Amino acid sequence: MAWQRSSPFERSPAPPIRSDPTDREAAPLRVGVIGTGLGASLHFAAIARLPELELVSVGSRRPERALAAALDHHAPRHTTDYRELVRDPEVDAVVVAAPPHLHHPMTIAALEAGKHVLCEKPMARNLAEARDMVRIAERAGVVAMVNHQLRFLPIRARIKELLDVHYLGVPHAATITVHRASLNDPYDRPFGWLMEQEKAGGMLGAIGSHYVDALRWWFGEVKAVAGATATMVERRRLPDSSALGKVDADDNFALILRFASGALGTIHVTATAAYEGDEEITLSGSAGSLRVRDGLLLGAQTGDDRPTELAVPDRLADDPGTAADGDLPRPLDLAPDADQDLLLVAPTVRLLRAFTRAIRAGASMPPSFADGVKVQEILDAVLRSSRQGRWIDTSGARWPTA
Repeated sequence: MAWQRSSPFERSPAPPIRSDPTDREAAPLRVGVIGTGLGASLHFAAIARLPELELVSVGSRRPERALAAALDHHAPRHTTDYRELVRDPEVDAVVVAAPPHLHHPMTIAALEAGKHVLCEKPMARNLAEARDMVRIAERAGVVAMVNHQLRFLPIRARIKELLDVHYLGVPHAATITVHRASLNDPYDRPFGWLMEQEKAGGMLGAIGSHYVDALRWWFGEVKAVAGATATMVERRRLPDSSALGKVDADDNFALILRFASGALGTIHVTATAAYEGDEEITLSGSAGSLRVRDGLLLGAQTGDDRPTELAVPDRLADDPGTAADGDLPRPLDLAPDADQDLLLVAPTVRLLRAFTRAIRAGASMPPSFADGVKVQEILDAVLRSSRQGRWIDTSGARWPTA
């Protein structure tokens, strides 16, 4: 049933975040996954590596996909109706891994059913939907997190540690440049939701959300945004056809962030490069600089002759790990042309561990829905800036955002 303004959540005070609704403290947390695409596949792989989690249900609107995923991943139940999955008393927590235009109704349904939720990014189609989701999550008293799993890459966590001990001194600038070739060929990747702006498609949401979250995590809140988006490959092959469909979602974007501290950040991403390039991240400040390139973290401080490689641990400091960590893919284990999606399994495992710990402890933790709302606000601001050709205030000083 769709959420209505007459919901009891509107009439009752916010309860404290509660732990596992069945109080099965010694038993695995029972998880239902909505979706069977790439995002869902990462969650299936991660859940299988975590003894503290048990996959009990899979949802997909296409019955053949729901059945196949349930069989492949040993889930005892599957359904074509997400409402049935979220109402299932055997489900403790829900992973919403459907396309982003469906995140809002699916998440609200799960929250109304009293389930803990881990939602894929981008969190929603727009800021209004994201605010709705965080408000209902707070009133439901459940743990609600967003899948910004790249926070759980050891190299990014190490950067956060260095920033916290003022390795850069006063932060001045952040630059992220990414050149990818995944959307260069109009006949390679078929037309889908990623190519439709109405369905929250586009690389700004798909990839930009991760980079915005990272810079906000490292440098703090953003008070103003300017940016532009572009669609370079305007037609793409339709599924099961040689015909081409019209693309209206972005495959290139660039933005400037002005942080509350006064620092500046830039993010420039293309998915239509003629060759598969690299991701480059450079952070600089009054006393030092950090650079990520080719999977290495380089650092230099005032007085150094040259940058040096900084050690990055295989495991996060607050992650106890499990015996299953031995089969997690690492960058150095993969051939240069290996599927980079494999690298997302390990941080997804760590994110799901954090999600489980938060539920057991009865306390929310980042990346939370509140973090997701802040990212969504910046994504919306980039689209407005691109249309209007001006800076967009995101500080809340001129236009309250709460």
